[in-house]
Amino acid sequence: MINRRNFLGLGLGAIAIAAIPGKLSAVDFRETKPKAWTATKVDEAVKEIFGTTATVEGGVNLSAPDIAENGAVIPVSFSTDLKATKIAVFQDANPESAVAVFSLNEFSVADYAIRIKMAKTGTVTVIAEAEGKLHSVSKLVKVTIGGCGG
Repeated sequence: MINRRNFLGLGLGAIAIAAIPGKLSAVDFRETKPKAWTATKVDEAVKEIFGTTATVEGGVNLSAPDIAENGAVIPVSFSTDLKATKIAVFQDANPESAVAVFSLNEFSVADYAIRIKMAKTGTVTVIAEAEGKLHSVSKLVKVTIGGCGG
């Protein structure tokens, strides 16, 4: 006869194993899409990562400060309820436009918080690829002290 403690331990262990995705993978976008990281314009970087620049507004939530007193540490958070397979962050204030790219699977929760550097006032754009469409959101961030050597 199995006691309660063993039963709970085995049950929780089975649940944990079942919750682990069967396949974990990471794509090194710096290696697979090197032009995206040297693109000086947001559209160039978007096209390199997604293959197109055609986006629809909405579907993605973006939070960033209206005014950043220090461009070296600007908090940016974003999320979506879309079944996104890829989410990328761009900005137009630095020489390189691409900031980060995230690959998602069906088990992923698309809710991220990062800190970025911006040398001057610029627009932060987040694009999520879901069901063959690109969904975007943008926000202007005014930087009072430069973050890239400013």
